[in-house]
Amino acid sequence: MDQQFDAVYSQEGRPSIPPERLLRASLLQVLFTIRSERQLVEHIEYNLLYRWFVGLGIDEAVWNYSTFTQNRDRLLGNKMAGHFFTGVKELASWSELSSDAQFKS
Repeated sequence: MDQQFDAVYSQEGRPSIPPERLLRASLLQVLFTIRSERQLVEHIEYNLLYRWFVGLGIDEAVWNYSTFTQNRDRLLGNKMAGHFFTGVKELASWSELSSDAQFKS
């Protein structure tokens, strides 16, 4: 998805959060049921595994939660986020990590 990310990430203006980091952080939020962007940013700030997964270095500053929210809302309006989460769901199903058993009557 690098080409799609490059198309979305502008080289002009104030730097925003790279789309791949937004998507990875959003995935953490979903998987670990983190209730708010503020809590998500706090978790990323203190959890080295989360920092690694998102792509932040140990000394790299974590973004502000309001900046994260604005950037994420703009990205989710794009089709690319849907492609990303569909790919994650397909990978989990292929690896038999997910099931729809709880939805069957």
